[in-house]
Order: sequence, then C-alpha cells, then structure tokens
Amino acid sequence: MSFFTPFRYHGVYDEIDYSSITWLGTRYDESELLNKQLSDDVFNNIYDAWLKYKQTRTLVFCSSIKQSNYLAECFQQKGVSCISLNSKTSSTDRKGAIRKLETGELEIILTVDLFNEGIDIPTVDTLLFVRPTESLSVFIQQVGRGLRLADDKEACVIIDLIGNYRNADVKLRVFRQEEEDTKSAKKSASIPSVPDLCSFDLETKVIDLLNQLQLKRKPRREQMIASFHNVVREIGRRPTYKKLHLQGSFDGNQYRVEFGSFYAFLKEANALDKEQIETYELYLDWLKEVETTDMNKSYKMVVLSYMLTRGKDDWFKAITPSEAAPYFHSFFMAEEYRKKIDFSAKNTRAMWEYNEKKVAKLIATMPMTMWAGKSKGLVEFDGDRFKMTFDVLHEHKETLFEWTKEICEYRLHRHFEMKAKNK
Repeated sequence: MSFFTPFRYHGVYDEIDYSSITWLGTRYDESELLNKQLSDDVFNNIYDAWLKYKQTRTLVFCSSIKQSNYLAECFQQKGVSCISLNSKTSSTDRKGAIRKLETGELEIILTVDLFNEGIDIPTVDTLLFVRPTESLSVFIQQVGRGLRLADDKEACVIIDLIGNYRNADVKLRVFRQEEEDTKSAKKSASIPSVPDLCSFDLETKVIDLLNQLQLKRKPRREQMIASFHNVVREIGRRPTYKKLHLQGSFDGNQYRVEFGSFYAFLKEANALDKEQIETYELYLDWLKEVETTDMNKSYKMVVLSYMLTRGKDDWFKAITPSEAAPYFHSFFMAEEYRKKIDFSAKNTRAMWEYNEKKVAKLIATMPMTMWAGKSKGLVEFDGDRFKMTFDVLHEHKETLFEWTKEICEYRLHRHFEMKAKNK
C-alpha cells in the first residue's frame, strides 16, 4: 500500500541569469532577484508552463511576498482565479482560501514558505516552483505538500523552473530512488531513475544547463583529490578519514557528499589497490551504512567502537547490551565534553554512577533497537543479541575491519566537534 501519490515532474528552463545576482551566503539578494523576476517575459514563461502541465488545484512556491503578489495579479489578468497568501495573512483568510481551492472556486494559491510543513491540502494536484532552491530540506518539504493521497487524485504534477542557480543540479537527487547506486547515478546525472508510476521530464535546455553545472563541479573534485595527495606527501602514507578531515582542505563530510562515500573518493583518487577495490565493492552497503546512519547522539558509534575492540575476526559477531555496558559507560565518563554533550539528559545523568542494568537497558533501546530498525537488514537485534547480519570473507577481514574502524573514529570525532560548535 502506498502512502504517497505518484508524481510527474517537468523541469522547465528559467531564462533568469542568476549568476548576475549577488549571493549572500544562504540566499540571493532579494532586491536584485526581484528586479529579474518581476517582468512580463518571466511571467509568460511561467504561465505557459503552468497552462501546459497543470491539473486542477495548484500550489505555487515563490521566493518573496512581492513576487507572490505580483504573480497573483498577472494570473488574475489572465482570468485565473488565484490568491497570494503569506505569514501576514490572517488565519481565517488562509482557511477560507484553502476551502475555496478544495471546492474549485480557486485554481491557484501562491505562497512563500507558508505551506512548507504543518498544513496539509491533500487535494492539491499541481505544484509550481518559481523560485531558486536555496535549501534542499525546504524543497523536500514543499514537494511533500503535493504527494498526499486524496480521492480521484492519480498523480501530482510538479512544474519546476530551473535556472543556473545554486543547487539546481543537486536538488534533483531528491527524486532518485534510494537503491540507485553511484555508477548508475553518474550515467543518469540529468534524468534520475524514479519509482514506478512516476515520470521525470526535462526540457532540452534544462538538460544542457545541468550538464554545464556538473562540469563546473569537476574542478572542485580535482581540488579535493589534490588536497588528499598533499596530505599523503606530508605524512608519508594514506591518511585516515579523521586525519584527512583534520589536516586536509575540506571538511571530511564533503568527501561523502561529493563522491557518495569516503571510499568511493579513495577509489577515484587511485588510492585503493585491486584487493581493496574488491572489498569496497562487496561491502559497499555496510560502509555506506556506517558512514550515513543518523546520529543525533553518538550511541551507535560507541557500541560499534566496543565491538571493534574485539579485533578483525570477531568485531561483527553478536554481543549483548550487558557486554557493551561497561565500555559504553566509561566512554562518556572518561571525557567531560562527551558527558556534557551526550550523557547529561535527565535519564542518563542518573547513570553517572554506574548501574549495569540501567545502562544495558538504555543500550538495548537506543542504539540497538533503533539501529536494527533502520539499517535495511544489515544490523539485527532480537532483544538480547545485537550483530551484523553479513559474513566477512577471510581475505577481506583485515581491510573491512580497518575501514569500519576509520569511519567509526571519524564519525565520533565529527559528531562531538559539530555539537560543540553549535552550542
């Protein structure tokens, strides 16, 4: 049973030249952006795309109140029933507009960030994006507004104006299927492989633009590889994940973001031998799991760190929460910053004086149960025994052990580093 409606995505070329607009670090300069957006030519391009692909009820996401109001007037001049809503609109007027959209009295609601989350209009069957994507998380939330199920709603049409703005190519990764691997992602860089019943269409000019944007990213990759080799020369060997993070020119997380995983980066940098490439390909799912699993707290990596103390032949074998408890507790109590950041909540503060039963219960709940539930079958916990579900071939034990240890050490370091910075 599906919980979301299928989508039909249409990428439409945006004539605005965003490279001439000042970037302020997190957004474009609003006055410069408006100067480009509020023109007849820009509206006509938006209107033609909407007319071509729209269904019955449209939600339009704008970048500012002024743009939203301007486009509402333009649509109205075309005889389209629409309204511009924003945070200054009263709650009563918002609710009335939503009812009118649902009953068909309105065809369009234009908004800025009002409907990102928290307000559902399941009957919306068309989304129109007329703003540069500045935040991927906001874009995901906005797409989600159109994917709610509703009677007589077969699909959500997404009309997306794509120009040469930041994240224009990156945001399309949102539509990729999770299982799509790195190799196929490279082959279909412009057009992702989308789930069944969904479709994805880009205008030729959009495809050309995205290819150009990807070419511009290549120098960055070359810079990252050059930085890596500089560190190799400085220390005389291949740096660990943590060492490269500390000594290289890039934050360690950027290697994963740019290349898919740290070890994919090493492969690209010709830093893996034939046997290591074989290990990488066989255990890629596991390496990515350790590298990307959610970490609001450090608990997963602390348990994994304990498992790794058992050595290359046994680290992936089953443990119980009680076995991990002494190491888990001493890890946090050994350093004041660890204790303050991840072991000072009301329930954990009560465990500063070691109590194996309580610590084991905490470990069983979080991280063991939580990790097992989200690991796509790579990690298993039956309420008593926690283990990895895969076997490690003898010839790969040493390499996989060292790599898992590297990721674990890096993630623990970066976790506490980032938490300390954000305090």
